[in-house]
Amino acid sequence: MHPYFHILGREIPAFGFMVLLGIGAGSLVVLLNCKINRIKTLDPMLAGCMAFVGVFIGAKLLKPLITLPDIIINWEKYEIMPLGEFINSTFAETVFYGGLIGGILAAYIYCRSFKVPFLKTADSLAPAIPAGHALGRIGCLLGGCCYGVEVHASHPFAIIYPERVDAFAAVAAPAGTPLLAVPVIESIGNIIIAVLVLLLGRRKKHEGQSIALYGLLYGIQRFVLEFYRGDLVRGVYQGISTSQIISIGVVVVSVVIFIMPYLKKPVFK
Repeated sequence: MHPYFHILGREIPAFGFMVLLGIGAGSLVVLLNCKINRIKTLDPMLAGCMAFVGVFIGAKLLKPLITLPDIIINWEKYEIMPLGEFINSTFAETVFYGGLIGGILAAYIYCRSFKVPFLKTADSLAPAIPAGHALGRIGCLLGGCCYGVEVHASHPFAIIYPERVDAFAAVAAPAGTPLLAVPVIESIGNIIIAVLVLLLGRRKKHEGQSIALYGLLYGIQRFVLEFYRGDLVRGVYQGISTSQIISIGVVVVSVVIFIMPYLKKPVFK
């Protein structure tokens, strides 16, 4: 665990720093993808900027929305909670799927507003999502969040975290216990997905197949990896996590996009 970088005498959160690197890497991948497929970069980049706004809003809103039913049902528990603790427990967490949904909605709004083909634009952005996400997951590793289940110390993906003593210690990985380095595994998987989506971009037969491939591959990957997550703050219902429920939806939507060209009426334009 290395939650902070010390740069020029300043303490920079490692997670935020890696997210910024991910945004930069994603932007470069968009430019590369547009160059490979000979697509003008203006609309994809503008849609990407709009998507970034949606990402940050969605990433912060998903947890409160998921928590809202529990707040209503068990209000007496939250009523006695100090305001700072309530805000920190409800709004401090950044949820990837919330960011993904928010980013896609924001890009869709841009495309509808300026009459830009949504699926074509989404295909241009598709490989950038897992590329940027791969760096973001390294931020999770450094910060000690999104950790895995306990494993034997000899496991090739075992990691032992030191104790964290700052304001996020309550949600950080338990110290001194060998845990599966899920962020590393997901980061590697995301890089593979980004490469596959880039390669498909030159061979796809219909618009939307690049973003659909990303959704299909990531949805399956995330669904499987959730079984190996050791943190329970993301919500688990009857053995199925919130992210697994969303993953099923992402896979279904991706399959629909794949078969859309063979339908009489398109779902998206």
